[in-house]
Amino acid sequence: MLFKSNNILFLSIGLLTILFSYEFNTFIQTDSIIVQNLSERYAQDIIANYLNLRHQWIWASYIFIPVALYLSTTLIASIILLVIELYYLNEMRPKIKFKDTWGIVLMAQWSTLGSIFVKVLWFGFYHTKFTMNELQSFSPLSLINLFDRKTLDVWLIYPIQLFNVFEFMYWAILVIGIKKILQKTWLKSLEIIFLSYGVALFIWVVVIMFVSLNFSLK
Repeated sequence: MLFKSNNILFLSIGLLTILFSYEFNTFIQTDSIIVQNLSERYAQDIIANYLNLRHQWIWASYIFIPVALYLSTTLIASIILLVIELYYLNEMRPKIKFKDTWGIVLMAQWSTLGSIFVKVLWFGFYHTKFTMNELQSFSPLSLINLFDRKTLDVWLIYPIQLFNVFEFMYWAILVIGIKKILQKTWLKSLEIIFLSYGVALFIWVVVIMFVSLNFSLK
């Protein structure tokens, strides 16, 4: 792999994510875009207070990025390792450690980083005149772009968004990594990822759909 140390890989992804987030918050999701989005619903003093709080606490979001990255990647890596242990409970296989599955998940995280990079590139250099709604709803190389969002139920938007090139790449990297360390067939490797990451992702999607549905009914 390109990075022999998981810590170096984690640090690289974390720093790049912070950098892209800073670019996004500073040059794309600017105060003028926020004011334009909120001006029709809130008074100017409320908007001013919101912007003031945003400026004061935006640093906290940059601190939260590596924390969220660590928690999400270690959780997925742990689930994959657990499924491997259960799946091959009585079978001969190479000894797999947590650092092996975490390294694979971290490599897969490059696809997520690629999605963020495309969004920054799109609004930063190509589609420079946009609304907050366009900014929030943009999903690069996703199946959702073939639909009119206004015709879709709110709870359907997130699962359809997940059908995108970057999520496919995420799955592909996980499967390739598992195949390499387990030395099993493509089908067996795909089964492992489906039973681990796939099941976890399904539960997460159901939760998001449930929350979206409840908010839409209020």
